[in-house]
Amino acid sequence: MGGDDTDANTPVFFPKINPSSPYYLGSQDGTSAKISNIELLYDNYEDRRMSMTMSLQSRRKFGFVDGTIKKPTNTFDLDNWEVVHCTLVQWIRNTISPSLLDNVSYGYDASVLWSELESQFAVVDGTKIYNLKTQLKVFKQSKGMTVTSYYGKLKSLWDSLVVHEPPFACKCGKCDCGIGLAAIKRLDNERLHQFFMGLDPSLYGHIRSQQFQQDPLPTLNRAYNIVLQEERLHTTTATPDVTEVTAFHMSSPGSNVDWSVL
Repeated sequence: MGGDDTDANTPVFFPKINPSSPYYLGSQDGTSAKISNIELLYDNYEDRRMSMTMSLQSRRKFGFVDGTIKKPTNTFDLDNWEVVHCTLVQWIRNTISPSLLDNVSYGYDASVLWSELESQFAVVDGTKIYNLKTQLKVFKQSKGMTVTSYYGKLKSLWDSLVVHEPPFACKCGKCDCGIGLAAIKRLDNERLHQFFMGLDPSLYGHIRSQQFQQDPLPTLNRAYNIVLQEERLHTTTATPDVTEVTAFHMSSPGSNVDWSVL
């Protein structure tokens, strides 16, 4: 037969998607997946955004929400692009509090939904920076709070502040004056002071005096480890060995222990 000899009933096989492709969706990537443990509320947009960003980047999908992966023109990629977008829209909605879902439109473009959430819930940087710095200034280690918990809260505040107020760094790639390293060192020293200012002075005041007499000052990580060791020492000395106390009592003169029953 002349002309096109392709059988109309012959099935068309599309190529498989490589797992390294941003269009790839694994068996665990269904629309019911909840890719962030942080649920969007009225006052936690930044924390939730950071969690979602890392999760999407680890799946090679963040380019769909920030618009860097453009809508393709060929049929095969276009179909996959639309499938991924529908999946992402559902993933995003899965991490929104049910009380807020009515405020969010239900489109099929993940980048539009991502931008809408930012416009609704993102706090103006100046206000957020002020609130974070205020919290850092007044935050103290409360009675009964472990050093680990205290440091973890501080680190969370520091990480949030970096998002809104990144430290200075050379971006031209030609600077040889060391401004980047100097900025990092200054930030580390500032956090070191904040760390010691909030610690319980009755427990760690002497360590603070010792560390600030050093030149150069210790790194934040070094200071944290020193305070952590001191906390463990306090815990050990404050809790006497029950076995030793019992043995001492039993062997003390005048004790009322009936040795015949032992």
